[in-house]
Amino acid sequence: MKGVMFSCVLGLAVLASGCGVFDVYRDQQMPAPRSSATQDRQAAPQMPPDALTLPPVSSPRPEQLPPYWYWAEKQQQEFDRYLQQQWMYYYLNRQPPPQFSRPPICTSTLLGGQVITTCR
Repeated sequence: MKGVMFSCVLGLAVLASGCGVFDVYRDQQMPAPRSSATQDRQAAPQMPPDALTLPPVSSPRPEQLPPYWYWAEKQQQEFDRYLQQQWMYYYLNRQPPPQFSRPPICTSTLLGGQVITTCR
């Protein structure tokens, strides 16, 4: 019974410590937005520098600090806001599909077991 309880506690501790590690890894893997050279496009939104700050390590009164989930949720909200800005940037700056004056004329032929399609 003690072994099962110890295994559960150890497993939860490993799980809890691993969650924060993956958040840091995900944040490091996020690509930096590229700026565009044209004037009619909007500039890519930047991640605020204070979005990933954690509470101070040393504090005279620990009961005055908010719990850890408050900081984790705040960080997640900042990241969600950043992703929403990135999607808006994508939708505002994407190019329309090419417009053809007439539909293309395509012909397909079977040559040596392969289908070859040519369009004009």
